[in-house]
Amino acid sequence: MKKHVNEEPPHIHMGSSKNELMLKTFLMMSVIAVASVMVLGLGAFIHILIALGTVLIIHCSIHSFQIWKGMEPTYASPASPMVAGMIVGLSMPIAAPFEITAAVAALTILAFKYGQGKYFKRKYLNPAAASKSVLLLLLSLKTLREGMLLHPHHLDLNLATAEGLQSSMWIFGRETLPFIGTNLSPAQSLFLWQTHGWIGGASSLVVLVVGSIAAYWLKFKWRIIVSTLVSMTILAAGFGVYLGGDPVLRIAFHVFTGSVIFLAFFMATEPQSTPMTNTGQYAFGFSLAVLTFGLQLFNVLGGSIIALVILNIFTDRFDKMVLKKPYGHKGVKG
Repeated sequence: MKKHVNEEPPHIHMGSSKNELMLKTFLMMSVIAVASVMVLGLGAFIHILIALGTVLIIHCSIHSFQIWKGMEPTYASPASPMVAGMIVGLSMPIAAPFEITAAVAALTILAFKYGQGKYFKRKYLNPAAASKSVLLLLLSLKTLREGMLLHPHHLDLNLATAEGLQSSMWIFGRETLPFIGTNLSPAQSLFLWQTHGWIGGASSLVVLVVGSIAAYWLKFKWRIIVSTLVSMTILAAGFGVYLGGDPVLRIAFHVFTGSVIFLAFFMATEPQSTPMTNTGQYAFGFSLAVLTFGLQLFNVLGGSIIALVILNIFTDRFDKMVLKKPYGHKGVKG
């Protein structure tokens, strides 16, 4: 009689260990970090340093405690926590207070890296996205207009009309490309050089190039990336044509804000919290674009991370769109 053979996960092999994958991911994001510091200056560097430092201090403390108690370390290497810290640093708005960055980093490593893995045996929610969503919500409970979820500056925007979009883009229309001295239009700024928004999206061009290389080299879930960005482009173009105005500006804003372009490559592709099946990944990316686009129109700060966390909850459902029944080898009596 043939016996069943149980294999430990992961069942899909990408040619490198998890530790190697994390180190290579950290390397690719470091390129984006350098570019972001060049665009945004010292403030960006401090945010990234605080996020990395907070995560590593907490990780090393827990790791040392586990070794002291004779326990098997949750993370034998600091590579995965380092990636989490870098994502936090790059996903923070440049205008955020430094203490908020430290709080997001601490919540990321404690609750959604160590805690989520310990009590649920896997990461159902993207750690950085979940941490930011929780803190944004808490900070918005005091007074909605003074909170960070619906910030007063964002509430004053009107992105649902052509005129409103045009008048709201003043913040991206004041950039000058260094060394060359060229004044950038809002659309050009959103693609090349923006000093407002997520640190990791200071140059969408850099994220696009580095993210594409990383997706190919490290076998990211490219279907999520493509379906998210293509769907956002189609939605923005269609909405722009329907409302009138400048369709290029509409596409530039909805696709190339840092919260969309950086999240699509480095957060929406997180291995455990996103679908494994090809069809599930396409559906996930499309849904992420639709939710993000809708939240952007309502001026919700961090709409993309809220959309990502909501969809993380339904990851299993996306996979079950294809995997209707369990499969495997059936024992044969002999």
